[in-house]
Formats: sequence, structure tokens, C-alpha cells
Amino acid sequence: MEKFDNLICRLQSGAVPKEEFYGCINRLRKNFDLELDIETLNFYGLPVVESEEEVYLRTQHSAYNDETYCIVDIETNGNSPVKNQIIEIGAIKYKNGKIIDRFESYVYADYIPQAIVRLTNIEQSDLADAPSLKKVLHDFKLFLGDDVFVAHNVKFDYNFISTSLKTVGLEELLNRKLCTVDLARKTIDAEKHGLAYLREHLDIQTGEHHRAYADALSAAKVLDACFQNIPEHVKTTEDLIAFSKHAPRIGTKKRKSKKSAESKKESV
Repeated sequence: MEKFDNLICRLQSGAVPKEEFYGCINRLRKNFDLELDIETLNFYGLPVVESEEEVYLRTQHSAYNDETYCIVDIETNGNSPVKNQIIEIGAIKYKNGKIIDRFESYVYADYIPQAIVRLTNIEQSDLADAPSLKKVLHDFKLFLGDDVFVAHNVKFDYNFISTSLKTVGLEELLNRKLCTVDLARKTIDAEKHGLAYLREHLDIQTGEHHRAYADALSAAKVLDACFQNIPEHVKTTEDLIAFSKHAPRIGTKKRKSKKSAESKKESV
């Protein structure tokens, strides 16, 4: 939620004294019908922790390899979260290299374009008895909790789900998020980093592509492969998120050098 941007930015920079934190919360309270406190922020997905003197993000202190990651994929009947809707959600809880829980559901929708049917093999008849969007999103939000939200191209899945939650009258997401496309670019030396390419490159066998649970499972295996090449200076979950966004792409120098050598050869 944009209303929380300043608070989250401040928390990202380090622990916040309680007086400053609750001053910020008091300014935000006018935007909400319910009491805004640590427990409510946790429910929204923000992993804030309160000590005797300060408030901080749990992810600033948790070791990234001990974190619980919720790896998510959605199928939709179009690209706009305003005009279109989710038709399937698949998610995996991943911790210490193991899958510890899973979530999978169709979502009722009135219409699926033929292009989406061809892409996903999800037919209108598959959704006839599926639960409503509000029901599935409510259950998914409880499943997600305040874990780190992970997806391959996380901006799409995160924003689509968050906007959909708002549309059905539920709370948007405040979870910390991690993109496996970004992280793969920093840790996996490959020509491309789309999920279909990485499935083949890493020999990932997880079932049908463009189905929510299978793609969430593929993204989990990509995350696991990424973790094999995380540099030593990355310690916490927030370190990992920052590394995924700001570190140089792996293999960049090698490719540039090769390109430079080819250019020199052509100029001779």
C-alpha cells in the first residue's frame, strides 16, 4: 500500500525508535477503520517486531537460508488486475531447502478467452464449481502470513494479487518480496532467465508449464539453484533482497569481453 511506503522505507534503513514508529502509526491511523498496531501490520504481511526500545523488520535479522519463503504463481484470464481476474493460484512454503506446505486452488470466473485456454489448458468447465475469488484470496492470505512473497517476475503476481484483494474488500499485501528472475540473473549464468528457459537449463521436471502449482514449484527449484551461488557477504533476508536488485548480473564481464573481442576482430 502506498500509504505505508514511508514507514517501510524507514524500517528498511534500520530499527526505528518506538516513539518515532508510533508517531508514524498515529499519522496513518486516520486512513483505517480498524486499530493499526504491530499485530495488524503482521496480518497485512509486514514482518515487524517490537522490542523494548525499538521496532524493526524481522527480515533484517533473520538469516536468509533460515527464512520461510512463500513461492507463488497465478494464472489469470488477462493481464490487467482491474479488468481481469485470477483463475488459479499455486503456492509453496519453502524453508531450509524443503517444501513445508502447499496451497493450490482454481478460482471461479465467468469467462476464459481461448488464448488463455490454449496457454494454460484451463477450461471454463474446470472453474464451474471453484470457490469465489474472495474466498480463495482470503484463504491464500492466511496461508501467506508475513512470509517473504517470492515469484518469477514477482511484480506481476504480487501486484495482481494485492489489487485483487482490494477489489474484493480485503487488505492489500505488505509482505517483503523477492523476484527469482532478478536473483537468477545474479547467480545463474544463462543466456536467458525466463522460467521456461531455466526449466530446461536446470533440467527442472515439475509438470505442465503455465499451470500455477507447477510453475510455483519450478520457481522454488530456481530459488534453490540460486542459493547455491549466493556470495558470503549476503547474510540476512534483507541482504538477499537488496542483492537481487542491485548486484551486477553474473557473467556480464565475460559476455562483454567476448563481445569486445569480436568487435576488435571485425575491425581488423
